[in-house]
This record gives sequence, C-alpha cells and structure tokens, in this order.
Amino acid sequence: MADDELQELRDNFYVGNYQKALQICESTTADNDVSQSELGAILARCCLAIPLFDRLKQMQNSDCPGQKASALMAVIMKSRNEAQKASAKERLLDVAKETGDMSTNMLAAIALAMDGSWTEAVQLTKAHPTLEMQTLCVFFCLGCNQVGMAEKQLHEMGNNDDSASCRLATAAVKIATGDPEEAYLTYCDLCTQFPCIEGDDSNTGSVLLQTGKALANMQRGMYTEAVEDLQRAIAAAPADPDVLVNLCCCMTHLQKKDEFQQYYSKLEQVAPTHPYVAKTQSLSNVFARFKASLEA
Repeated sequence: MADDELQELRDNFYVGNYQKALQICESTTADNDVSQSELGAILARCCLAIPLFDRLKQMQNSDCPGQKASALMAVIMKSRNEAQKASAKERLLDVAKETGDMSTNMLAAIALAMDGSWTEAVQLTKAHPTLEMQTLCVFFCLGCNQVGMAEKQLHEMGNNDDSASCRLATAAVKIATGDPEEAYLTYCDLCTQFPCIEGDDSNTGSVLLQTGKALANMQRGMYTEAVEDLQRAIAAAPADPDVLVNLCCCMTHLQKKDEFQQYYSKLEQVAPTHPYVAKTQSLSNVFARFKASLEA
C-alpha cells in the first residue's frame, strides 16, 4: 500500500461522508498496528457521527483506545444525566493520558472544548502534531474568537492542499477573515472531489459541506442561495441542529416569520439545550417579565 494508506478514509470522514467512510473502514485492513488502531478509531467515530449508538455500546471495553474513547464520547453527547456525563468525561481524559493515543486525545480535546476549556483543549492538540490535530486547533481558535491565532496556526501547517482537513480549516479561516467567496469555492471543490456516493456527479456534497456553502453565502448576503444549500442539507439530515440554526438565521434575514417558527420549533425539539435556543428563550423571558412589570 501507499505510505499514507488511510488518507482517502480520513478525507471522506472529515468532509462528512460518514457512511462512505464507514464502508471504507469495514473493507480495509491496515498494514501495521498504528494504522490499524487509527482505522478502528475512525470506524468508531463514524458510528458516533451517523449515529450508531448500539455499535458504540459494544466498544466500551474495546482494546482499541479510540473505540473506547468514542463510546465514552457517546455518553457525553447523549446522556441527560449530568453526573454520568461528568464521569464519562473524566474517564475519557484518563484514557487519553494513559494511552497517549492520537484519536483518543482528539476526542478528549473536543470534550474539553465543549465545556469551554479552550486552553486545555489546545494543549492536547499539541501532543500529536498531525495535520488533523493542527486542523482541530485552528477550529478551536475560531471557536473562542481568536482569529489571529487561527491564521497563525494555519500558516504553521504549511501548504497541504491535498488534505481535506487542511482545506476545511482554510475555508473556515477565510470566512472568519472576510473572504467568503474563496471559502465558497473551496466547499464546492470538496463537494465535487468527495461525493457522498461514488459516481454521483450531482455535486451535492455532505451535510457538512452544504452547511459550509450556506455559511459562505450568508456572509456574502446571499440568503436565498444559502437557504437552497441548507434545504439540500436538511433533506439528508432533518434533525441536524447546525442546519436548523442556520435556517433560522436565514429566515430572520429574509423576514419569513412562519418559516422561522417552523425551524425554530424543530430545533427546540431536537436540541433543547442548544445555545441558540437558550439565548432565544432567555430573551423571551426578559420581555415577558418586562411586560408583566408594566401590567402590575
């Protein structure tokens, strides 16, 4: 096999072709133990993304650290019991520390970022200076509004145009720095290069890539076109919170109140603790209290 036998798998996983990546995992045998461990971890992360929670339950005692970490991540993401989530996070961080496994450290970093522990999350990415970890660091920097740091990290990654993860990071930085046109073209290129189904020339792309195209269009003020991108995404993933949030934003800008309420109600149903829902509800409560004070 080629020196980097898992690159096709990584690329399809990071552009959001999770079903296709899962099929590649199931039909691939790696040439060495390190690659086999990463292969097993990506298979588990596909199950996490699709999601296939029953398969993840079977990985709780796996010898592959990345699979065990994915099973713990499923608890963190799915459980409504805060104590259970906290215990799973603690175990995930312990597994990452004990094994030094790259995939496990990546999930541990994501778990820390989910709680707002950005500094600790970035530190974990530094433990494995792979292209995927560097890409994750770029997104962490953008997540805490450190655009300059994201640009610096992207520059340190060098020119890696063959890597889908690097191109995704570049597109995200382009959006953050006011160059949505270039970002849009990157997402379109990735849709063409990595179809969800082999041989499909519709250039539809994954839910992740369609959402990226929509974000670029929104920043260009092209909300109607953004809605078209998001409609394709929601057809494939009707309960995806990111798609629903962006549809809500588009409907607000297009002043379509009924459509906004439709997508917002769906978002409340599938992701009641989403920050967008929490903030919207808090604003509604403020106005309700103000109205009540006037009527008192």
